[in-house]
Formats: sequence, structure tokens, C-alpha cells
Amino acid sequence: MSLSFQCTGHIGILEITINLFNNILFPDNLLIFQGWNDVGFHGANDVSTPNIDALAYSGLILNSHYSEAICTPSRAALLTGKYPIHTGTQHGVIMEGAPWGLPLDQKLLPQYLNKLGYSSHAFGKWHLGYYRKEYTPTYRGFKTHYGFWNGYQDYFSHIVQFAPFEGFDMRRNMTVDWSSIGHYTTRLITKEIARVVRSHNASNPLFLYVAHLAVHAANYEVPLQAPQSSIDKFKHLEPVERRIYAAMLWELDQSLGKLVQEFKDKGILDDTIIVFLSDNGAATKGLHKNHGSNWPLKGEKITPWEGGLRTVSFVWSPILKRKKQVLNNLMHITDWLPTLFTAAGGNRNKLGDIDGVDQWDFLNGNSVSPRNEILHNIDDAYGYSALRSGEYKYVNGSAIFGHLDNWVGRLRNNSYPYDVSSIVGSVVNRITGDLEDILEIEGLRMNATVVCSKTGQRWGKVACRPMKRPCLFNIAEDPCERVDLWGRYPEKVAEFEEKLKTYRRSVTPPGNKRVESKANPCLHNNTWTDWADYD
Repeated sequence: MSLSFQCTGHIGILEITINLFNNILFPDNLLIFQGWNDVGFHGANDVSTPNIDALAYSGLILNSHYSEAICTPSRAALLTGKYPIHTGTQHGVIMEGAPWGLPLDQKLLPQYLNKLGYSSHAFGKWHLGYYRKEYTPTYRGFKTHYGFWNGYQDYFSHIVQFAPFEGFDMRRNMTVDWSSIGHYTTRLITKEIARVVRSHNASNPLFLYVAHLAVHAANYEVPLQAPQSSIDKFKHLEPVERRIYAAMLWELDQSLGKLVQEFKDKGILDDTIIVFLSDNGAATKGLHKNHGSNWPLKGEKITPWEGGLRTVSFVWSPILKRKKQVLNNLMHITDWLPTLFTAAGGNRNKLGDIDGVDQWDFLNGNSVSPRNEILHNIDDAYGYSALRSGEYKYVNGSAIFGHLDNWVGRLRNNSYPYDVSSIVGSVVNRITGDLEDILEIEGLRMNATVVCSKTGQRWGKVACRPMKRPCLFNIAEDPCERVDLWGRYPEKVAEFEEKLKTYRRSVTPPGNKRVESKANPCLHNNTWTDWADYD
């Protein structure tokens, strides 16, 4: 199979990547992601996520879990356990053809787990740099990688377009996989994970990091893509974009069901920790929009608001001492490195100076919540900072001039009844057998659904003007950020600004670099590759 492209020159362009991707992680654990209101267990009725919902309800739903506002910073935070300001990844993403990556002096989660005897494998999206081979997954602790190095691609052709360049991007380790052309990315990744699980020696521990392309938008011409058979399941949905998006979610949900089945068949499910989380909010209207929904939260991907930062997450495992609960404690994406390292038998004290907090004891009900503060980010390139402390959140400035600082994504077709029977009859629940009581499911769903009103009832709506002055919110009472308390609590604002001064003393400058014409795929057999190794 050959592909033909026109070789074009370099163009200087700043891409504001507003993507929605899905991540799956299992060290005997799993991780996935999507928009806040794109799962049934948060209140959505128009999409169908029976396997995801079943696993969430029978585990611990993490209702105050936070990631970063965009892809590369979240991935860097997850794999290093550090805030992006401490790895130089706090601004935007690593662009296609940009000669930089997550610094090589940063030790990653698989490298820690490998020391404990784990076999680590990565699947799907990387997006942490590839201009030299040393930045790619198999040089950073993963035994194998199947997937793509950039941030998105066409789901069938696996072409990545970045004007004016375009090229093929699907690999098995360092080798280009031309045989993947014509096959749907979600299914390809699922098939490859199944192959690795089946061939694994079950007497050894296994770590799988799976970053699904779904439900990120594809290239600009056809951003939403799914097999027609899946789209046909949602003929009742309008507009057509939401219909295709629902089909993409369905494919992702089916993937999760198949993976749980593989773990069961392998005999390792009872000793598995499954972590499901989103790396940022949905891109409802921005660049790479996919018609996902963060409703009723404010903002979307790339913004410092709850819709960009507060993410879908749960943890499931037979070894957890408490289950079927909705937890509202603060948790940040950096916490997974120390939490999973401890769960795997590691010594937290050997992780060095990281920002992540070990939450394993808390998840098992053995301690009080260990985190009270989250630095959402300090991004001086966009000109904003955001910090959560206790119930309060401080925001000063916003991304892309506040263009996406709105409440969007309200579902027009949410009048359909929630299909609880599909949860009980899902592949996951047939395997685990955890869910039988419909009233229990409905109660968990109600507790996991955001209601925004308390502070508004007390004060009335007070608009935030982040480009003019800082804003302050009580997120516990006002999760939808409709009431700016800046004028009522000046002492609290001053407290936040002192905290930010302290964080600024440890900031590493952003590592972003301009795109190089030498990365043009037409110079490398029409593929995106580690071009600096071929100078």
C-alpha cells in the first residue's frame, strides 16, 4: 500500500489544540476519558455507555477528580506525578513537527513499575514528543507500543494533517504499520491489547497504558468518524454530529467490555486495578470540536474552568476495601503515580520530589483525604493562573482571550429514559455480578450528577471578568462557577495570590518549540517520524 502527498514548505502556526481523547491504564489497572456529561453515570441519557457505567457504579466514582486543561500537560502530569510547571509542559501541546518532548530527565510511571517486576506496554496516542527516538514510548519504560505519536489522526486512514503537512502515523514500536489502513483505530487498539494480554505470562505483574484516540476529533475534513453499523444504533439522535459522537463513545464502551472479558479469561481480573479517567474536558465548540458535553460545568477543553479541568474518573478493583460509593475528595491526575506505585507494593518515599499525593489508603477507607490543594496551572503564554484550595478556586485570566468561557453542551435529547437494564445486562456486569439493585444504581447516579445552585440562591449570579481582574468561587456550593465572590472575600483572594507567588518560584520555562520543515512527512516516506535522527 502506498500513499502520495504533495511536499510543501514550512508554515509558522500556533495551533490551539482542543482535543478529547481517551486513555486506558491498567498495571493490573486501566484508565480512559471523555467529557463530563458524556457518560450515563453523570446524568447523560442520549449516549449509551453501559460497560463504563457498570464499572463505575461497582467501584468508586471520583466526583472531584481534576486533570489538566489540555492533552500534553495531562499526559506529562500522569506519567511523572508532577505539575506541568515543573516539567515545562504547561503551555499548549507538542505540535506535529516541533523538536521537543517531555524532558528525558523525567522518570515515568512505567520505569518505576518495571523496578517492581512489571511488564509495561503502551497503546494508542503518545503526544509527548518523538523528534528523536529517545522521546518515544519504547525508550521511556514501555516494553512495547502500538499506536501513534501525534495528538490525533483519521480513524481509518491514520493520516495526520497539520497544515501544510500531512502524513501517516501508526506504528508498532518503531516500525510503521501500513497494514492498519482501512481499519478503525479504536478496534485496532482493542485487538492489540487483547493480543498482549493473551500472550502475557500471568505469573508476572502487567501494566498497560492505553490512550484511545476516541473520542477525539479526527482531521478537519471529517472530524467525527465511526463504523456505520455503530452510527445506525443512534438514528434517533439529532444533530447528526452528536449521533456520530455517540457511536464513537459506543465503540469505546464496547472496547472496555472486551478488555474486561480478556482479563477475566486470562484469570487476572481478580487482581486488577482499573482506573478510568479523562485528561481534560470535551471540546464542544473549539478547534477540533467533537460535540462532547461538559454540561452543566462552565468552559471546555483548554480553559481554566471546571468544564476543562474537572474530569470523568473512577477506580474499580476487587482488592479495594470500599466500593459502590461516590467520593467528593480532591484528587489530581498527578496522584495516580504515587497511588498506583503504592498499590503495586512500592515505597512512596522512593519517588523523590513529586507533586502527586498517595491516595491508596484513602481509597481503601483507612485515612482522611490527603489532598486539600491543586495547582491547576500557571500558563503565562496564554496569561492565566488557576488554583484550588479547600472549597475555593481562584482564576486570573483565561485561555485564548476568554473565547470559550461559556456554558455549552446542554443536551437537547436528554428526555430519553436512562436504560438501567443495559447496565445490569452489560458485559462488565455479567462478568463481575456486582449490580442487581436498580434503586442502588439510581442513587449512585443521582449522587454523581452535578447540581449548580446553592451559592446562586444566596447571592444571585455575579459575573466573572477574568481578563480584567481575578475571580473567586466556592466550588463546593457553586460547581458551575456562576457566582464570583472576589468582592466579598478580599482576604481569601490575597491568600491565593500569596500561594501562587510560592509556586512561581519553582516554575520551569515552557519547552515549546516552533515546527521544523525538516519534519515534513513527504521527506520521510510520507510518515511522521523521528526526523532529527536522520539529519
